[in-house]
Amino acid sequence: METALISIICIALMVFGGMTMSQGFMTSVDTSTAGLSEIGERTETAIRTELTPVSTNMTLLAGADPVDIVLKNTGQTKMTDFEKWDIIVQYYDGSGGYHVEWLPYSEGGAGTYEWEVGWIRLDGQPEIFEPNLLNPGEEIMIRIWLDPSVGAGTTNMVVISTPSGITSITYFSP
Repeated sequence: METALISIICIALMVFGGMTMSQGFMTSVDTSTAGLSEIGERTETAIRTELTPVSTNMTLLAGADPVDIVLKNTGQTKMTDFEKWDIIVQYYDGSGGYHVEWLPYSEGGAGTYEWEVGWIRLDGQPEIFEPNLLNPGEEIMIRIWLDPSVGAGTTNMVVISTPSGITSITYFSP
């Protein structure tokens, strides 16, 4: 009788331990599956996102110089969250000094070493559908301000990166 009681307790402990282990295993599988699903969604978004440079214009002024960069959303996804975009400019100034700067986003009036959205247009017309959102087929004009002035006869580069990791590179000269 004593061995039967001990056997029942041992069997109950084994069943309880097995259920606990299987619950832990199932939780680990669920967590891993959710992580893989999130990675798949990010990859799908990145594959369907594309920014194509259209033009880059620069004006030499007294003080900070504006550089206007026009990009077209040639992908299949909408783009927003401009404050999360990264813009890095590499340029030579008039005295031959080399500058590499990361520019923060400024809404409603950028200063030196900042950038702003000048406009978003579809086929040359101001956007009316979903303002402040770069839909597929629309163009965006990004204005950056550089001081000291860009050197004459130099070729310079701007790298634009979105939160999904898509980059667009364009070159400019004064």
